[in-house]
Formats: sequence, structure tokens, C-alpha cells
Amino acid sequence: RQFKRLKMFVHEEAVGNAEVLNKGDLNVFIRLGTDFTNNYYEYEIPLTPTPQYTSANNLDLIWPASNAFDIALSLFEKIKLERNVLMRTPGSGITLSSPYTISDNENKITIVGVPSLSDVRIIMIGFRNPKKVSNSSSDDGQAKCAEIWLDEMRLTDFKEQGGWAATSTANATLADLGVLTLSGKISTPGFGSIEKKVNERQKETAKQWDVATSLELGKFLPEKSGIKIPMHFDYSQIFSTPQYDPYDPDILLQDALDTYTNKNQQDSIKKISRDYTMRKSLNFVNVKKEKTGTSTKSHVYDVENLDFTYSYTEQYHSNVDVEYDLKKTYKGSVGYNFNNTPKNIIPFNKIKFLSYGPLKLIKDFNFYFLPKTLSFRTDMDRLYSENLLRNKSQAILLIEPTYVKGFTWKRDYGLKFDITQNLKLDFVANTDARIDEPPGAIDKSASDYKEKRDSILTNIKKLGRITQYSQTLNLNYTIPINKISWFNWVTASAKYTGIYNWTAAPLSTEFLGNTIENSNSKQLNGTFNFTNLYNKVGYLKKLNQNKSGSSTSKTSTSVKGKKDVPVKGKDKKSIVKTDADSTETDSIVKIDYFKLISENVFKFLMGVKNVSFNYSQGNGTLLPGFKPSPVYLGQDWKIKAPGTDFIFGGQPKIAQRAGDNLWISQDSMLNTPLLTKFTENFTARATIEPINKFQIEITANRTFSKNQSEYFKFNPDSNKYQSYNHVESGAYSVSFFAWNTSFAKDNSITYSNKNFENFKDYRLIIAVRLANQNPAWNGAYEQDSVSGVYYPSGYGPTSQDVLIPAFLAAYTGKDPQKVSLHAFSEKFSLKDLPMPNWRITYDGLTKIPFIKKYLKTLSLSHAYKSAYTVGAYTTNILFDDSDGDGFTAVRDHLSHNYVAKNAISQISVTEQFSPLINIDMTWNNSLLSNFEIKKSRDLALSFANNQLTEVSSSEYVIGLGYRIKNVIINIQALNTGKAKQLKSDLNIKVDLSIKTNKTVLRKIVENINQISTGQRIISINSSADYLINEKFTIKFFFDKIITNPFVSSQFPNSNTNAGFSLRFTLSQ
Repeated sequence: RQFKRLKMFVHEEAVGNAEVLNKGDLNVFIRLGTDFTNNYYEYEIPLTPTPQYTSANNLDLIWPASNAFDIALSLFEKIKLERNVLMRTPGSGITLSSPYTISDNENKITIVGVPSLSDVRIIMIGFRNPKKVSNSSSDDGQAKCAEIWLDEMRLTDFKEQGGWAATSTANATLADLGVLTLSGKISTPGFGSIEKKVNERQKETAKQWDVATSLELGKFLPEKSGIKIPMHFDYSQIFSTPQYDPYDPDILLQDALDTYTNKNQQDSIKKISRDYTMRKSLNFVNVKKEKTGTSTKSHVYDVENLDFTYSYTEQYHSNVDVEYDLKKTYKGSVGYNFNNTPKNIIPFNKIKFLSYGPLKLIKDFNFYFLPKTLSFRTDMDRLYSENLLRNKSQAILLIEPTYVKGFTWKRDYGLKFDITQNLKLDFVANTDARIDEPPGAIDKSASDYKEKRDSILTNIKKLGRITQYSQTLNLNYTIPINKISWFNWVTASAKYTGIYNWTAAPLSTEFLGNTIENSNSKQLNGTFNFTNLYNKVGYLKKLNQNKSGSSTSKTSTSVKGKKDVPVKGKDKKSIVKTDADSTETDSIVKIDYFKLISENVFKFLMGVKNVSFNYSQGNGTLLPGFKPSPVYLGQDWKIKAPGTDFIFGGQPKIAQRAGDNLWISQDSMLNTPLLTKFTENFTARATIEPINKFQIEITANRTFSKNQSEYFKFNPDSNKYQSYNHVESGAYSVSFFAWNTSFAKDNSITYSNKNFENFKDYRLIIAVRLANQNPAWNGAYEQDSVSGVYYPSGYGPTSQDVLIPAFLAAYTGKDPQKVSLHAFSEKFSLKDLPMPNWRITYDGLTKIPFIKKYLKTLSLSHAYKSAYTVGAYTTNILFDDSDGDGFTAVRDHLSHNYVAKNAISQISVTEQFSPLINIDMTWNNSLLSNFEIKKSRDLALSFANNQLTEVSSSEYVIGLGYRIKNVIINIQALNTGKAKQLKSDLNIKVDLSIKTNKTVLRKIVENINQISTGQRIISINSSADYLINEKFTIKFFFDKIITNPFVSSQFPNSNTNAGFSLRFTLSQ
């Protein structure tokens, strides 16, 4: 619709000399629309044949103008308007489904249905041998055979209509009362930003006006009242009149309106076609009274603690599809916030004898009477939406409005109470309620309005229907152990968090009950500052402060004698007087070796500087089907459901308690499981400095999680609640130590190594240990069909219980007779302490004179990190430990092994030497150099295919760097041709890396070690950068990577990158 004409060349000629072809014997037509039969425009042209033997140079005869399509697209608009007017004329007999045709000279134009040039989905080009309609027609009525060519179908003459736009704004300041803003804007079809294409520009006339004001109505009251009433009001209207008729998108709206003679009809159609939006809002935010006068003390009953907010918004929208869409929102809130600075009561503060030793804890006993913060907020939010779709068809349809209503009431409570200086309580509770409204419209003019209003008010008086309740309790306690002088080097704190949630069931499934959930977190932190402990000893304190005096001493001897005559002193050393008029004093340095050794021994023993730990434990329960509803603090206090301990995070046997009190739904459709969770985390850190600048950082951590799931349902046969399908799952991870086996080498041909061979050998030892401890073992042995080794019956070479201890013994270097037979320990104890990981750095070698002569800095570092992980485990439902000895007599029917307690998919060990050794050196001549070795190993033992995957890597890095200072470069300016001298430092860096990595699949049953991937990568990275000025840097680089794979499925390759880069910094 954005083009004016459609053009195409057409050629016709007869096939064969005997064929007689006259003008009009055949017609060509083009059909455009949304489909081929019911909605289309058609333009038909009678064809003029080109005579035979016409020269190729005679283009006018080959492509005659009478055959060419040169359609003014406005003709399609004309025929549609004409047809539509006739359709509205009584007795015309014209319908949408019947073809309507008009003439364009010798050509024909036809319309069927409601096609649109704005939505052309199909184009058909066809030919007709028209029927003879009268005896006077020259048509011979015979079949015709012709050859027809079509060429260059195209749209031409783009409609380049321009548009305009204008905006205006007026701002007025109403003294100190507020501000008033008026604005308006208009834009017409064809307007658009400069980057938009012509067909992307605006296609409607848009008008908008706005008025907004913000006032402080408290200015109308006396200033000493302190009342603040901020008000905001805004109102806006947006009119968007389309350029084209929405019902006929290829017809200009004004052209469609001109076909109606009745002004009321024109106004009605224009109103329907227009997109109209009205918005208005009124709000009062944070209305409150501020304190006046000189008194600033807060009281719990002060009006200043209150604040009020109210807002109302309304939006009305209509367009060609929507008759009306009305949305109203009402929001109101009342807040109360009391902030207090309560007085601390210390009843025993003036008793002097309590100042000594542990009695100081009694002296420092304190408490507060009043809370620190008390807050409450209630928010009511109501949404009312009414929408009616427009009947766009001619049929008589009853379209009912749709209503969307939501009325929520949220109440928040907060309490912060410092019970003592060390014990602090923080409590937060949130209640979400819904005010249920009657269905249908809430219309004041309706006959049932009073009944609906009373229903809403009744629900409000009942505080609504609670849909969600949640509360959080935090207790923070700083353990005052450091108040005791003997333990002032220890700081400790504890924290408890209890969370409770109650969620209402949907109204459609109320019979299934609600859901309650709680959780708790207990955390203990401790820090041991050993330096403060050492400082309790005066001598050690002096050592730490470097004030112990020197372990060397000087002695002086004064003598008199002649010039150049040696004189012996008390220590039998000769003193020579070189000047007859002066006395020479010789200072002798004495070293106290005992003192020197003792000082260094004590410093070494004081190497442990700091130790800290963090232990946390979390528990949680989710119980579905819970019927009681919360009243206060999330509990129904009449029946004490679910219990005070549960709402504050405790973990009682809530399912059994609820079942005994019939608090759980007995409906058979309750199929949501009862869930419990447990998490445990331990982290420890230590800093050790046995000698100056030699630092060791030690870390250890352990993580364990356990989740339990079961269906707790009512059994009508036994008339009581029972548990079904108990399943336990979880994960485990702990810092690990596998250094003993880290440097085992693979065979260059078979890729086997000592660790894996030990792993296979240890299986028999572990199997025998397990069998001897299992009372169900009958003493029988069975031969392994692969290795021929006899294993205890039930503990074969692929038993999970056998593989895990054997794996851990082989890859930690432990004795298989002493290694634990369990994959992990659920209970944290001293026996289950995680192994340490560490990082070591030493920067003190430059104190050696020989090294200091050549190096400014020399730093050595080493780090080791390892972890053992049980990725996920699930309890085996076949495991039956009826005797409670940790073993079972049940065997797997496929492997004939005793079933494991936990089904574990995979265990893994990760290990990193990052780095194994690192040496960083800065030479006195500005040369930088470093050397680094890195190693890593990842072991993954899968029980799905009894395969150990070992991924190992090692890397050697050598780096050099040098800064050439004050390098001068002469350049010539392009604009002036003048020479300019640059002076800056040139930084040169070269790094060489040799990295080897490989993945070996070690198949336990098949006894095969197979490398699956791996390569040796040699990389060279070099660069030189030159700072031209503070914002401009040039850099030259050369990088080369050479890859040599270890497997035949991959090919060697090398990549080389070289070039330069320019960096320009815009910001400072």
C-alpha cells in the first residue's frame, strides 16, 4: 500500500504456423490477496499477439504496450470503496463473496471478499481463453495454443509522504507549595526519526496532553504542627487516529469516512477506529507528623512513629478490537516505626572484687528493658479490571465483559531487641491475606451492590483469608570468653536462625490441606589469635616486638702509645695508633650464640599466628496436608498447632505429632511427600610463619548434605497415619590428601600405573575384611571369571562396597588393612576431620648478601589443593539392616553381591599443585624472570560402567621480561610534516609454556588402560608495548601454539598470530 503502481511486461505469440491468434483470444490476469478464491483483487488484460517473423530489434512489437501491466493500485482501493457503498444500498444484491467487476478501458478489475494490499500473501498469474459471449464477438470460440512470456514484475512510485511533529511543555512553580506541569505533543503520518526507513515511519496521527502537579498540602497548616501532606496528581489523554481504515487496511480512513453521508455514522466509525487512552492518578505518599520543638526523645506512643500512604490510579483504553478496558488500582498503607536507644542496665558494675578472673563475666552482666526497634506496616492493594471485546462482525453476538479482581492485604511486623550487649534478637514476620470479592462487576448502580459491599466489608473485618505466613528469628551471641584475661586471645560467636512458612492450599484443593515448612541454621565461629597468647609472656612479647636486644655486643678499649707502634689490648688484639696526637678506639663485636639460638627457636615455636574455624548446621522440614490455619505467630494457639518449637525452627517429629492430633488431611489424593533436609559445613584456616617472610596458609573444609523424602498418609485399614517409600539422598565433599600417589608415572605403551594396579589388588583385601565383619557371610568364596581370583561370596570385584575403600587406599597410599570401609561418615567427629590443604610463600632470600647483589626481589611459592567428593547418593530400598550392625543379607539378583546401603553413581578426587613450584625474580638490572611448574589430577570412579577416568596435566612455564627505559622514537606529523620526538619505556615480555594433558580410561573389569584424548601443547607468547602518551599505546606481538596429540584421531597443528594493536583510552 506504500507504492502507487504495479508493472509487468507480457509477450504473446502463436505456436506453429497453422495457429491463428487474434487480439483478445487470450487474456492474462494477475490476482493478489490473502487466498486464491475468497479474498483477492484481480486485474485482467486482453493480449495482443506478436506477428511471426518479427525482428528481435522491434521491441515495441515483441513487448506491446497494450499487453503490459501498468496498474494504478488506487484502482483496487476505488473498486473496494465502490463495492462497499453498493453493499450498503438496499436491494443491490452485492455481497462479499460474489465477484464485483468494473472496467478500466479494455481491461477488467475484480474484487472478491476483503483483500488488502497491506497483507498480500499470494500472487497468481494466469491466462484465460474467454468464452464467446455474443454472436457479434470476433472470438472464434476455438481452443488456442500460444507461447507467453512474463518479465520484470515490479512495484514503482513509492508514496513519500512527509509528516511533522511538535511538543510543548510549561512548568510553573507555585511558591513553596509545589509545581505544576503542562505538556502536549502531536505527530502526523510520515513522521519518523532520521534512521528510520520510509516504510517504517509513523502511520497515524498521535495527540497527547498531560497535566501533573506535586503539592505540599501541609503548607496550609501551621508550621509548628509538623504535619507533612505531600500530594501528587496527574491526568493524561492519548489519541491515536490511524491513517488507514482498521477494517480495510489498504483504504485511507478519510476515504472510507467520505463514503458515508450521515455525520453520526462518520463520528461513530472514527471513534471506533481511534486508539484512545486515558490515565489519571492521585497519591499521598508518606503523610506524617514530624517532631517539633526541642524534645527529640522517642516514645512508643508518639504520633510521629506513624506514616500513611494512599494512591489511586485509573486507566481507560479503547481501540478497534476492545470496546473498553478499564483498570483501577487502590493502594493504602499505614506504617509504624519506633526507634529507640534503650539504657543498658549493668547491675554488678560497681562491685570491685568482681573485676578479677572469671568473675568479670558476672560484673559485665547486662541487659536492656526495651527493644531497639519496633515496626509494623499494613498494606492493602486492590485491583479492579473490566474488559469488553468489540463485536467486529455483523452477527448478533452476546459478548460478556471479563473481570479481573485482586484484593490483597499484607501485614509486616518487625522487632529488634538487644537482650544484652552480646545477645541480640531480630524477629520479622509477614502475613499475606486476600479479601475475596463476589464475582461479577462491582457497580454502585447495580441492584446487588449493597450485598456485594457488605460481603467485602465482612471479609475485611475478618482480616482476610490468609494465603501466606512467614517469619524469621535471628539470635546473635558474641561469646564473652575474651572477657577472661586468660582467654583474651580467643574470640567466638554463635548464631541461630529459625524460619517458618505456612502456605494456604488453593481454594480448588482445600481438601488436600495447607503446607508448612521450617528450617534452622546454627553457626559457630571462632578465632584464635596466638600472637596475643604469646604476648602474655614478657620475653616472648619483646621478641614479637623486636625489642629483645641484640644477640651481639660491642666492647671498646682505649690505649695510649706511640705512632705506628702496636699495643695489645685486654682481648690480646693489637691496636695501632696511626696519629701521635689521637687515641684510637677499637670496637669488637661479640656474638651471643646461646641467645641467638634461643631467640630463633622461640620464634619458630611461635610460628602459628592465627587459627579460625566456622561450623554450621542446617535442618529443615516440609509437611504437606496440614489443615490448621495460623492465628498469631503462625500458630493456632487453641490446639497448639504446629507447636512453638516448630514455628521457631525446631525439628520435632512433626509428622507423627500432626498425625496423632489429626492435623493432616486424610484424603487419598494427598500425594506430596514429607521432606526433611540436613546440611553440615566445616571450614578451618590457619596462618603459620615459622621464620620471617615464610608464610604457610592452611585450609580444611568438609560439606555434607542429606535429604529425606517419604509419603506420610492416612491408612483407612489401620485407621492411623503411616510412612511409605522412605528415600534418603545427599552429597559429601571433604578436603583430601593424595600427595603420596601424585607422582606415579604411566607406562608409555600400556598407560598402566602402580596406583591402578594397587587399586585392583586391594579389592581382595577389602572384600575379605567386609566378609569377616558381615554376619550374613557363609564363608564361601567364588572365582572371578575374568581374573580367576577367588573373592568372598557376596563381595565380588565390582561390588561398590569393595571398590570405594580399595580406591581410597590405593590413591592415598594407605594400608588397605587399616583404611575405612565406608564411603563417607555422616557424623562429624574428630576422626572425620578434613585433611589440610596449603599454600606456602617465601620472600626472605634477598636478605642473603650474595643473592641481594643480583636480585631486588625473589619469591618462592607452592600450593596444594585436593578434594574427595561423593557427587550424589541415594539409599538402596533393598538394603535391610534389621540387626542394626550396618550389614545386610540381601543380595543383588544380577551381580549376586550384597546390596550397598547407598547407591552411589560416582566418586571423584581432584588434586592441584597450583603451583608445584613458582619462582619470581626481579633483577637489579630491571630484568624480570619467572619459572613455574603446575600439575593437576582428576580421578572419577563410575559405578555405572566400573570405569576409572583419570585426567592429568602438567605445565612448565618460563617467563622473561625487560623494560628498556627512555626509548626515543622520531616520527613525522602527517598534518604539518614536522618531526616529533617520543620518549617512553619499551616493555618486552616473552613466555614459553609446555603443557601436557591426557585422559586415560581405566576399565576395571576388562583390565584395560586406554587413552581417549590428550596432547602436548607448546606455546610461545611475546609482546612489546610502547606508551606513546597517557592515552595512546602501541603493542607488537608474536604468538605461536604447537599441538601434538597423543591419539591418532587427532592431527598435529600449529597456530601463529603476529601483528600490532593500538589502544586509545577515552576516559581518564
